[in-house]
Amino acid sequence: MDDRPIALTIGTAGHVDHGKTTLVRRMTGTDTDRLEEEHRRGISIVPGYAELELPSGRRASLVDVPGHERFVKNMVAGATGVDAFLLVVAADDGVMPQTREHLDVLRVLGVGSGVVALTKVDMVDEEMVELAELDAAELLESAGLEAPILPVSGVTGEGLEELLLALDELAGSSENGRAGTLTRLPVDRAFVLRGIGLVATGTLWSGEIRPGDTLYTAAGRRPRVRGVQNHGRPAEVARAGARTALDLVGIEAADLEPGEVLLSSPVPPTRALDARLQLLAGASPLRHGARLRLYHGTRATNARVRLLDRRELSPGESSLARLMLQEGLVALPGDRFVLRSSSPQITIGGGTVLDPTPTGRRPEPGWLEALEGGDWGRVVPLALARAPGSGMSAGEISLVVPAGPSEILTAVAKNPEIAKVGDLYVPAGEIKSARKRLLKSLKKRAGERPESPEISVAEARTATGLDSRLADALLKEMADGEVRVSDAGISLPDADEVPPELKSEAEGLLEALHRAGVEPPAMKATPAARLLVKRGEAVQLADGLFASGEVANNILEEITTVAREDGEISLAAFRDLMGTSRKYAQVWLEYADTAGVTKRVGDARVLTRRYR
Repeated sequence: MDDRPIALTIGTAGHVDHGKTTLVRRMTGTDTDRLEEEHRRGISIVPGYAELELPSGRRASLVDVPGHERFVKNMVAGATGVDAFLLVVAADDGVMPQTREHLDVLRVLGVGSGVVALTKVDMVDEEMVELAELDAAELLESAGLEAPILPVSGVTGEGLEELLLALDELAGSSENGRAGTLTRLPVDRAFVLRGIGLVATGTLWSGEIRPGDTLYTAAGRRPRVRGVQNHGRPAEVARAGARTALDLVGIEAADLEPGEVLLSSPVPPTRALDARLQLLAGASPLRHGARLRLYHGTRATNARVRLLDRRELSPGESSLARLMLQEGLVALPGDRFVLRSSSPQITIGGGTVLDPTPTGRRPEPGWLEALEGGDWGRVVPLALARAPGSGMSAGEISLVVPAGPSEILTAVAKNPEIAKVGDLYVPAGEIKSARKRLLKSLKKRAGERPESPEISVAEARTATGLDSRLADALLKEMADGEVRVSDAGISLPDADEVPPELKSEAEGLLEALHRAGVEPPAMKATPAARLLVKRGEAVQLADGLFASGEVANNILEEITTVAREDGEISLAAFRDLMGTSRKYAQVWLEYADTAGVTKRVGDARVLTRRYR
């Protein structure tokens, strides 16, 4: 098993029959044309994958994407998640239309560094090589890119050493910051193997996957990983950039189609994106309301474009826009996508996702411009303000802000406007107000009900004005001294101190209840009465009727004794026994039922199993 991180994911691109697959086979020993149809037709139909050992010992992942114009969708799927390109141009053919389109796709996906391999140099003379090299240089210049152009032959191996060194240099300068983020594996294939079960494959965009992990789909399924393979070999961990195959259980094959995304935490799919669009210089003008085909990862869907500040976007220009999607997809801030027209079917541009969960009828320019600016100290408070009363963890913030966890933590640590409650971040002013509301509610309760100053947890949550998760985190934090949490509920720390006048009133009432015995007087539920009940010194028999706790215990003992001896106790017998009226006898028997001592059977009461 080789669990070293992938230093670089390289996407090969270029026109059909320019020698991409031959070159990859020469570099890696792997034939990336894995379908019988591909061998029969001599062209790549779906992306092929191979592992590449670079001269320094670094590991790279090679994605051999299809070159034929009919397979551009699969080209986009393969190129997404690529760190650098290997653009293949045949020396006997030069730059062709699909060469340009592939480079356009790479550009809109943000892949700006790479190497140009001038293939088939063994088949032409030096003059043809020079002309092809000039052609490739002009293509790079028109795209605003710089990359070494290296003559090679996938047949003889000429120039291969120089090519590998150039790729190794790219790997050394590449920063793969995707390891510690949300795990995302866009699925490009899902199939059932006899004796193994459901297998899903894809290039791991970010995070890590290990056997035993539970993953999530956009539809809410929770498959468990039984086994992991990297580039066809068993592995203990799949790392970002690796070609990954997962043996999954807990999910049916019909529930995991190509285009699905496997995630380490649930992320709901979106049907709208606020984004920065970039139209290619060679494209036709893009009108507000136009319908296009959007490609994101391994999924494609129709989209309607709503430009923010204009009716038409000119070639080579960019604009903020909202994209309304026909089908939902899982997208995060900073994701790249490709846009193609339906007639003719060509790549016209692409964009960067700024807000994958937009609100309101129109995009908010200030919010989107802040996201683009990358000032996370400004952006994070804005993100928190968009979810009032909820708070967000660092992981949740990373789902709406295109920044890494370390950048988010730095932004919140230096900002006095942000408070941390548990593991949630929240605007400091919002949490300050919530504290005041809760303390005010507790103070009011203590004033109105000094005998029972506690409020329930549900009432405390409501008093804060926060959602339950943030409210619970705040209550836990305030329990260190600001509030008291007990089985009775939430109260102020000193709320148990009964006012002297109430204490005196309760003592007088208790004496009166003792004297009243089995026939207590009707009275209101005064604070003094409720205090006695809370202390267990009195019981409430019915609305407006309280009795001494000592008397109540004696009566329950009498009822128990008689019912054991006679097998039951009737209303008339109890009335005569206690020497009281039918009214009070009925009340006491109902109290015995409520206390769980007796239960009514016909016109009599019998003891419950516990008291027999």
